Order: sequence, then structure tokens, then C-alpha cells
Amino acid sequence: MRRRPTPLLALAWALLALAATAAHAEVRIHNDLDLGELASCVSDSGALYYGAHWCPMCRKQNAYFEGYSDALPYVECYDGPKSWGMNETCRSEDVKAFPTWIFGDGSVRRGALSPLALASATGCLDR
Repeated sequence: MRRRPTPLLALAWALLALAATAAHAEVRIHNDLDLGELASCVSDSGALYYGAHWCPMCRKQNAYFEGYSDALPYVECYDGPKSWGMNETCRSEDVKAFPTWIFGDGSVRRGALSPLALASATGCLDR
């Protein structure tokens, strides 16, 4: 005798399929982005990316842009070893975590952002 799936199980499968479809769409869009042009557009948008040379999430942020991370609008928050503390530039912007993105409109996002997320946050997706 065959059992009918419960509504909860059917809902779980539907949500899983939806998440997989959304993830696939982001990968496809990411593959269509020109990372060099996007990095330049992000920079031109007035966004600033605050980070630290010792920060693993900043390395991840840079890795998202492959060879074009030098074109991102990066602000280094430590002028020497971590033990020297954060520089005045980043303290005055109230940077609390790395990476921190401050966009041209004054909004703030923390953490490594995918190219698609940055394109959307800076209006570069619409260009």
C-alpha cells in the first residue's frame, strides 16, 4: 500500500525546489556579469568597501571579483599589524566589522557581498 505524502512534506519539497531554482538563477546571472565592469561601476557609484588586510571575509570579498578586486573602492582600516588598532579613517566612519560597505546613499551593509548583491545595492544591475 502506497502512502500519500503529507502536506508538510510536500511543502518542504516545494520550498527546496524553489530555493534551488533561485540559487541557479543567481549563479547564471553572476556568470553573465562582467566583473571588471561591475567593479568599476561599484566604484563610480560612490560605494566604499572598508576592510582589513588580516580579515578572512575581506579575502572572500576580493575572491568574488577574481582578478578585478583592485578596482573595488577599498579602504584599508589597519595601517600596520592588527595590534596597532584601527586607523582614524575607519573609526570616524564607525566601522565595527569587516568587510563593511557604505553606499552612496549612506546605507550600510556588513559582510562579504556577492557580485549580484553589490550590483543590486549600487544600481549597477540596471545599467
